[in-house]
Amino acid sequence: MVQFKQAQREIQFKIVYYGCALSGKTTNLEALHEFTDPEGKKELVSLKTTEDRTLFFDFLPFDIGEIQGYHIRLQVYTVPGQVHYNTTRKVVLSGADSIIFVADSQRERAEDNFVSWENMKANLLANRIDFNHIPVVIQCNKTDLPDIMKPEEVLASMKVSEKMCLPACALNGEGVVKTFVECVKRTLANFVEKFKLSKKGITAGEIGSAVDRIFEPYIEARRKVKPEKKGNKATPQKAPKVLEEVDQLVAALESSTKLAERYHEASDLSLKYQERLEEMTLLNSIGKRLASVVDTSEALRIAAALLSESRPRWIITVFEQDSEGPRPTVTFGRDGDPLWKVVAPGAGNLALGLIQDNEKKLWSDVQKRLEELKAIPIPEVGEALAIPLGAMEKPAGYFIVYTEPKKTFKKEEDAFLDLLAGMITPRLQAIQLLKDLREANDRLELKVTERTADLQAALEDLKKLDTLKRAFLNNVSHEMKTPLTNVRSYTDLLRRYPERRDENADEYLSIIYDESVHLEGLIDDLLSFTKVKNPPMGESCDLVTVLDQVTEALAPMIEEKALHLQVQKEEETIFQKINREDAEVLFKQLLHNAVKFSPEGVKVKVYLLKDKKKVIFAVRDYGPGFPGEQRDRLLEPVVEGESEVPSYKTPGLGMGLFLVREVLRKYHGGIAIEDMEPGSNVLVELPRFES
Repeated sequence: MVQFKQAQREIQFKIVYYGCALSGKTTNLEALHEFTDPEGKKELVSLKTTEDRTLFFDFLPFDIGEIQGYHIRLQVYTVPGQVHYNTTRKVVLSGADSIIFVADSQRERAEDNFVSWENMKANLLANRIDFNHIPVVIQCNKTDLPDIMKPEEVLASMKVSEKMCLPACALNGEGVVKTFVECVKRTLANFVEKFKLSKKGITAGEIGSAVDRIFEPYIEARRKVKPEKKGNKATPQKAPKVLEEVDQLVAALESSTKLAERYHEASDLSLKYQERLEEMTLLNSIGKRLASVVDTSEALRIAAALLSESRPRWIITVFEQDSEGPRPTVTFGRDGDPLWKVVAPGAGNLALGLIQDNEKKLWSDVQKRLEELKAIPIPEVGEALAIPLGAMEKPAGYFIVYTEPKKTFKKEEDAFLDLLAGMITPRLQAIQLLKDLREANDRLELKVTERTADLQAALEDLKKLDTLKRAFLNNVSHEMKTPLTNVRSYTDLLRRYPERRDENADEYLSIIYDESVHLEGLIDDLLSFTKVKNPPMGESCDLVTVLDQVTEALAPMIEEKALHLQVQKEEETIFQKINREDAEVLFKQLLHNAVKFSPEGVKVKVYLLKDKKKVIFAVRDYGPGFPGEQRDRLLEPVVEGESEVPSYKTPGLGMGLFLVREVLRKYHGGIAIEDMEPGSNVLVELPRFES
């Protein structure tokens, strides 16, 4: 069976020479050793007794290069040929990756070859090796002797078909290397196919070519042998190292000792693997339990409880992070005896004090920190570690794990705690993220609800504005028809009855003039309404200049009513970011109302002031004022169909204060109307925006 040795970066294959007694298995290995290691740097070991030349196996390692960074090492064995050593043959055959079956070509050994072949198949079955899936190369040895069988006769006598059979003479080395190379190529090809290395660019053909290149110098090599006096046997020039029976006993004891050491190492390694398996099982259990948990406190408690069950000698205190800092909530182990019964004032930072630069602190640091905080007496423990869980910048909680007196943490336990923290932390972060997401969703829902309410209110306002717009347009139509009708009617009378012009001309022309003035006022209100709907231009205008122009335009009305207009301006220029048309509308509407409703011969006072935060425009008149019961409708226009027109309204569109309101809305200003007995004081404020 292929062995992967990660430490040595090796892939090790096992090739076994099999065959009947005295068929030439060991002689094959001796020839290979002589050809590939002529200087004898590697010893060929042959275990022998007086009964047979090979007792157990001959072992010869080969290194034939590498595959993707792994060296390919071949270990070659032989088995004893005698029947009473079948147990040994079975053991040696265990784990074989390929077999070279050495058949004796002498006709008299045909039966022995057959028996050995069947024995090999039985031992493969005993070792649970599939005969049909292991490479087997048959070598017909001793072709230098007389009365030998041809390769096809050897196969027929063994009742074998579809197997490669190569002639050889192990004594002089002929065919030995060729047989070995063929077996190695088949072994590696089987490896490539089994591990699907062709997907990584490695093919059996490429490996076979590499093997041919490595062994090419030895294909034609031959051994120098001296014939013996008897028979046809010959002895190689350099005999392999032989272990006699005493040496074999020593070697067996040494092997047993090494096996015992290896067994002890394997037992320790198995124990460590078992401990790591238990840790991984625990981590898996914690992970599964935490997968459905959506609360940080519950997650910390579940993890601590499971940890306490697997580490009964540990005492685990869970610290949870709250608005006041970390606080101990529950302790597991030692019958639930907590590390801190209460937390002294200021001890909320205890766990944070243990974690500095994200490093764990030993129990001496815990003691020092508790003394600084003047906490309760410290219980006697062995060693303590504080483990932050969650995001490093703001852990969701901590495990403070400590041992019983005179006991400490092992390195493996310390490493396990790191794994534990690394496993719990992502889940705690996920829980926190889900919590943040829920809170964000709640805030979003609240904002959506509020925004929906705002939009609903805005929609209601739009509906009201739409109703107002329709009423306003109807009112405009109604108000403009009357003066137009009068103008047309009296003009038509003058046109149709020229003989009566001298008698009625002055009266009709006076009516036409008054109605045209009325119509002009309506058109001005309509144009003003259009202007105030324009957005702010972001440009500044001089309010003093605008006020002067407005007062000049109203001079005829003021003179007609003999009013005394007093204007108080704080400065000669006051610049404000407001559309000039909007400033004109603001000043004109307020002054026009004051002039229109004031009795003849009274004062009208006007103020234009400023400070760092606002501009103030006020108009004090001595007219009838505004009735208190109609105060809530001061800033609304009069619409057609109202049963009662407010007393402060004169015929027309009734848009004076409504236009003022629209201008103030645009510039975030305010208005106040005060009853002064007599008259009223209207005060307007605009936020201060200098150019």
